[in-house]
Amino acid sequence: MNTILLVDDDRYVTDGLLKHIPWEDMGVRIVGTAADGAEGLSKFRELRPDFVITDIYMPTMDGFQLTEAIHAIDPHVPVVILSGYDDLANARKAVSTGIHHFLLKPPSLSEIEFVVREVLQQLNESQERDELLTSYLQQQEMVRRSMKDAFFRDLLSTRYEADELPGKRIAFMGLPESTAVQALTLSLVRSDASARREEREWQLLRFGTGNIIREMLNAGLSGHPLLTAEVLEYSDQEFVVIFLSDGAPEADRLQFILQISDAMLKNILQYMKLSVLAGLGTLRRGYHQLMGSYLESRSAVEIAEMNEWNRVYAYSEQEPHESEASKNVSVDAVRHLHDAIFQKQWQLAYELWSKLGAELAGGGVSLPVCKGVCSGIASALWTAAQASDIGEDAAGQGLEELLLRLNRSGSARQMIDWMEETVARLVARHREQQTGKRSNALVNSVIQDYIERCYHEELSLERIAANLHVNRNYLSQLFKRVTGEPFVNYLNNYRIRKAIELIGTGKYMVYEISERVGFQNSTYFSQVFKSITGYSPSEYNRL
Repeated sequence: MNTILLVDDDRYVTDGLLKHIPWEDMGVRIVGTAADGAEGLSKFRELRPDFVITDIYMPTMDGFQLTEAIHAIDPHVPVVILSGYDDLANARKAVSTGIHHFLLKPPSLSEIEFVVREVLQQLNESQERDELLTSYLQQQEMVRRSMKDAFFRDLLSTRYEADELPGKRIAFMGLPESTAVQALTLSLVRSDASARREEREWQLLRFGTGNIIREMLNAGLSGHPLLTAEVLEYSDQEFVVIFLSDGAPEADRLQFILQISDAMLKNILQYMKLSVLAGLGTLRRGYHQLMGSYLESRSAVEIAEMNEWNRVYAYSEQEPHESEASKNVSVDAVRHLHDAIFQKQWQLAYELWSKLGAELAGGGVSLPVCKGVCSGIASALWTAAQASDIGEDAAGQGLEELLLRLNRSGSARQMIDWMEETVARLVARHREQQTGKRSNALVNSVIQDYIERCYHEELSLERIAANLHVNRNYLSQLFKRVTGEPFVNYLNNYRIRKAIELIGTGKYMVYEISERVGFQNSTYFSQVFKSITGYSPSEYNRL
């Protein structure tokens, strides 16, 4: 219900209006009265009525002065003048000062009802227009955000020529017609501990990470009008920040991007407790070059994975290191070692490290490269130890101390010896905690005789337990203690690895691969595939 403020120094007039006019029948309510313009202005500030009915001639402040004061606060508030003087000059002044209606005292009931209903109609029409405009602008902004997301996703996966880009669509999205682009990929490290969390908890961590990225970009870019950024949640573990540079000096731009990116990584680690692999592609001219910068950022992320986490690796800076590392260190050996560590296959990890350590100690590997490889392995060891029942003591100390010890190493030999000691300590601690050969043999039987041989069939832990003549719950707990993950997760991971092998052949459709690796429902297969790899089967095929 709309509200009215009555302002008149004649108490009889005010009482008459209150008693004889059926305000509520007209859909309005008198929210207050005032005896002069000054009091009327005070009441307006306090009560904020929808419109005002006021006399002209009053002490302290007349009706025209009151109207000007009200419109200085809110120029859209309607004001109706009541005057006891039939004065054409007053009527003209009322129109010139923005007064909506001019009524002579005493007005009839029909006159007041007509004026009030007309003012209400104007108010409601204005409110409807404002609501429609607000709704339209909100929907338009939502459409623009959705179009931007689809536009940049397409650019990350498809190569275009400059003349193939949708110019009108780019203009509608509020993007510059032409710009330089640069991709920053932030890949969240989902450790074994976070992988065991409920999916909802992981999504909350991911949501919080996205907020940190956007808030820091909004705050940081506010002082750089020539640099803007778009953020894509590209997969379950990957964010892609696309920097758009409109004439910013190259040195200033790169320095700023590296600074704000490093700050983001520190905040994500501090508040979300998540490590990040970060890679920055080179600056490219034009939207159609974005895919090239993104692929470079992915290459830099791969280097980050093998070196120190939670810092930004720029592609142009990492190419020489990558080339140097590939000449002296087997990338596959490092990858296999990381996989064994995060799967907590400690004996295998020790064997793989022994081979890699011998390769590093063989000579020809520079100290910086050796430090990079060992830092990545030390980070993986520390993270896996915290996520298991081995604990921090087995790793010897905290992650910062581990990395500090590595950085203080004066030679590759000294570093390799220390790594040998650390890995050996973890393996020994793991052996101590095993329940015996029977437990390992039972789990090995599940893995070798059922998962690895029959993964393409319909498998259940109940059926396997019955075949092995053991209790289903006991087998479930034992499997998780020995392997570090539930039976279903282990089975799904194995099936997806087999699916990746089939995808690589290029011979099968998605539904055929789904059936061949033991999934009866291709939709469920795609969901599991994406949750593990970060890509759908069709997307993975295009990598």
